[in-house]
Amino acid sequence: MASDSDDLVPYFMPALVAVLVHAEDEKGSPLTKDEVHSIRDNAACIMMEVGDARRMDDSRGYRDVDPENCWHDWQVARREMGRQPDLDPGPRFYHARADDPAYQQTIRDAQESLVLFRQFLPVDGTPRPDALVKTRITDGDNSALMWLNYVAVEGDNFSGEFFEVPDEPSIHKVGDRHTVAPSEVLDWMVNQNGRISGGFSLRYQRAQMSDAEQIEFDRHIGATDYI
Repeated sequence: MASDSDDLVPYFMPALVAVLVHAEDEKGSPLTKDEVHSIRDNAACIMMEVGDARRMDDSRGYRDVDPENCWHDWQVARREMGRQPDLDPGPRFYHARADDPAYQQTIRDAQESLVLFRQFLPVDGTPRPDALVKTRITDGDNSALMWLNYVAVEGDNFSGEFFEVPDEPSIHKVGDRHTVAPSEVLDWMVNQNGRISGGFSLRYQRAQMSDAEQIEFDRHIGATDYI
């Protein structure tokens, strides 16, 4: 596993939270999620080793907004500054390192339980609305791990429907269906009225959260129990 010093992270100068405060003051009302993301995408930053970034945080006296959790962290910061109205930050997501053995185990768990996943899906190929599959989607020169819903059996494969796509121009559209080979399945989940089967990577993320964050995370994905 690589050490922290081997990883580069974006470091905003000036701090992203300061840029957002200025933008909100200029606007005179709360920034929308799209505005927050646009400001993040256009803010000045440098790439810095994790250890150096932490030392910079220490010298600043605070931890800046995480660009990967920009909306959540910005709303938490607004709350701490007493800014009104108070907006729902949504859940905070913890991003896995691909070389983390615990994360790699979630992929193996998903692969080894595909027989169980198939048992949840209609044999006639009808999509099941509360079934999801996670895979890597390639879009031009970019790729990302994405969940698809309305999953169906398609021969030996699975197919699912896009319910979100990147903000930038994409070859995929919401509602398009995509075929996923068994070897391409990184995770699967069935949400039966709040009872979660599968969802191994979600359980991994959840285990890293505080009790309060777990409650918000469960509310966001509609989970009441993990079975």
